[in-house]
Amino acid sequence: MTIVNLEHLAGRRLLSQRGKSIGYIEEIRAEPDGDDFVVTEFHVGVYAAFERLSTSAIGVAVLDLFRLRRRDGLYRIPWDKLDISNPARPRLLCPITELSGMKSAPDLRE
Repeated sequence: MTIVNLEHLAGRRLLSQRGKSIGYIEEIRAEPDGDDFVVTEFHVGVYAAFERLSTSAIGVAVLDLFRLRRRDGLYRIPWDKLDISNPARPRLLCPITELSGMKSAPDLRE
């Protein structure tokens, strides 16, 4: 098991296997596991930051106004697709071509 302080990952540039920048880690999702939390996925990309806005009615309205809820540029990357052994330089473990299947619109929480 790898233990990494989340503050060392949040906001870091994510690199592809070949060292190309994919975007920044904007959000880290985790689920409770007993007394701990386990990371399930990383949200990466320019529109991942807007995902946080979607938690309020005002945020949803802003996303709708700028038509950002359905924009490309938000990747939901499973925890096991990232190499975080060096938190200063997180890397994608799968080919960048697999990212197209990880695109998603922001969650809209009620």
